[in-house]
Amino acid sequence: MTSELWNEFLNKSPTFNEKLDVTLELTIDGKVIKVWGANVKNLELELLSHGFSGCLDFWVNDDVDMDGDSEDLLKEPFLTNKLVEVKLEIFVLRPDRNDVERDPDPLRLRGFVIEKYLYEQANRRGNKSPIVARRYGIRFCDAARFYWAQHFPCELYTKKSMKDVLDAHKGEKISLIYNSTVLSAQKPLIYIGLERDRVTPASFYDFFIWYIETHNLVFHYDYTENKYTIEDAKPETGEPVVMDFEDAFHFLQRLPDVPRWKPRILNSYTESPATQPVNNELVAAPLSQDFLVRTSLSGQVDARVTLETARLLMPSPEVHLLCDRYPARMILPWDLIDLTKDKQWELAAIAVPAVAMKKKCRCFRVYLIARGHDQGQGRREIGSLSEFALQLQFEFEPIDDKLVRLPPFVIPTYPSVVEGKIVSTIGADDEETYDIETDANTNLDSYKVKVPLWADQIVQAPFEPLRMSGHFYFPAYKNERVLLALDLYTARIVGFLDWRVEGRLPKEGQGNHLLTGKKPLSSTSISHVYVDEKPVFTIIRKHEKDHQTIQAKEGYLLIEVKEEK
Repeated sequence: MTSELWNEFLNKSPTFNEKLDVTLELTIDGKVIKVWGANVKNLELELLSHGFSGCLDFWVNDDVDMDGDSEDLLKEPFLTNKLVEVKLEIFVLRPDRNDVERDPDPLRLRGFVIEKYLYEQANRRGNKSPIVARRYGIRFCDAARFYWAQHFPCELYTKKSMKDVLDAHKGEKISLIYNSTVLSAQKPLIYIGLERDRVTPASFYDFFIWYIETHNLVFHYDYTENKYTIEDAKPETGEPVVMDFEDAFHFLQRLPDVPRWKPRILNSYTESPATQPVNNELVAAPLSQDFLVRTSLSGQVDARVTLETARLLMPSPEVHLLCDRYPARMILPWDLIDLTKDKQWELAAIAVPAVAMKKKCRCFRVYLIARGHDQGQGRREIGSLSEFALQLQFEFEPIDDKLVRLPPFVIPTYPSVVEGKIVSTIGADDEETYDIETDANTNLDSYKVKVPLWADQIVQAPFEPLRMSGHFYFPAYKNERVLLALDLYTARIVGFLDWRVEGRLPKEGQGNHLLTGKKPLSSTSISHVYVDEKPVFTIIRKHEKDHQTIQAKEGYLLIEVKEEK
């Protein structure tokens, strides 16, 4: 459901005529195929601050079977499953305007085809119907969305930064620039767990956008350089693009929904439980959004409070603009416009929103629809110019707006459960010892767990009683197989998967067994079994050849000390 005012605004988007110079190149399996721009008939583009998507269609003549000289070189590679790279340039040709000194650069897009369509036009000739032309359609997007939307990796990294992780997954076609201290911070563990068979699977693109959102970062796509930048904050500098008031049709100001909740950080650690609220002057009590943590480190709670305080951003008014002329210098996402110093806007018969008259504004969305006047195929595919009926919309935000605009995403599901083996450097290789590592900064104790699936990398897991009561002190021993739950930055042991050597008893005795010590010849065994349906209780202490035994059974008690031969 949308506002009737909003619907009316969009429905009144004017359609205007322009002559566009279109350059289209498709690269398939290393071969570049150029399409005459005059044969491009329909074009739709959505340019956003984080990337773009679009679709277009075009004719290609093929009249060789009718003794012509136009051969379609696109059909054969187009019908394969080869990767198709798109290069599109659009330049407005308007010789009647005196603005040749303005930036003449065309709109340039470089992306990859998601979906393809093909229509073949046949003409009857005698008793045959040869193909004379084909109409191709493609849907395409930017490189990050194309590649990462199909990428579902499960990878473990230790002593790496998120920058290292992104470098490992960006490939050759995605160019990333890192301007963030968050990305360069080394982490003991980073786990990318994008299991494809989750109920709602998250791709690497979902993970990436989720990471940007949860760490309060900025994701920026540069249309000129075809590069992505990750920053700690939005840039507030740059030379504004000159905009002519004659290009504008009318404005609409949109005021987004305001967050009325109070974020709260809830720490359930029993020795110092606490609830840390984040101030929101516009809160509507009792609304809250709670973030549950469990930590003994107050610094971790403080860091989360700082993060959620920074993420609680009040949206600024948006400025939506419909145009009735194509700008001589196309305005792209992240470009600035400055209407505050240009007197022409005060004289124009257009109501400009107050926010745009008070401060510079930044573009965050461009929407363009172009429909060719002539939808049929020409006799020959010549030239790059064509007449189009266009609709053009821009969306702006104030330059000091901090809100980060990101695409919808699926939240990754954590944890993933994998197997690991306990690591202990204490004792000989055949001794089932346990080891405790104490962090010098936090004083927290942890196990070291080796993960064979990922090159025997070692992660830290909390040294806790796990599923046993504190009455029992039985740390996990060297090389014990354990079930390991991996989160983005942490790991924890959630189960044990094998029995100790000589720990398991035959099922005939229906016994229970407690085996302690480093190895079979340096151990204490406490067992309870059934012999002839009668219980037998035994304690055996061993140290090399020195053995002591206490055994109790029906009418019998044995206490024995001996040295084995």
